Amino acid sequence: AIAWAPHEFGLVLACASSDGRVSVLFHRDDDTWACSDFQDSALGCVAVDFAPFQSLGGVDASGAPVMRVLTGSCDKSAKIWVQQGDSWVTAHTFSFHQDWVRDVAWAPSTGMPSNVVATCSEDQTVCIWTQTEADGQWTSIALPTFEAPVWRVSWSLTGNVLAVSCGNHQVTLWKESL
Repeated sequence: AIAWAPHEFGLVLACASSDGRVSVLFHRDDDTWACSDFQDSALGCVAVDFAPFQSLGGVDASGAPVMRVLTGSCDKSAKIWVQQGDSWVTAHTFSFHQDWVRDVAWAPSTGMPSNVVATCSEDQTVCIWTQTEADGQWTSIALPTFEAPVWRVSWSLTGNVLAVSCGNHQVTLWKESL
């Protein structure tokens, strides 16, 4: 799995691998690339996404932006990783699914004071996670169980519609009801 960082961070690409490593490549001014990596899961990492630039909790104490990566793994978990200097540390682990997490998607930041993440799994489930305070608790809402493994999730540009693709060749669209 691969994902580009928000453009404000420059040319940055995250690559998740079946060996469980996630490599983050940074383009330098001299047209070379630097790489930092971290071990996500010994069973493999199959999904990766970046947090939107300066979303809730996306700045440090001095106000500088913080790069965060969301991963989905074969160990049934999704994790948020935060860059600290040249290393990456786990900031949060999402545990809900009973099988491989096949995809993850961080909803675009539209000015709302919250983070919203979607995870989907081989276990035919999708979970939407919401955080309303920086470093606060994440709450979850599970969509109704699907008829097949769920392969992909993707948020609309406005972050209010979630597309879900399943192993039964169907794509469904989900929007929060009031």
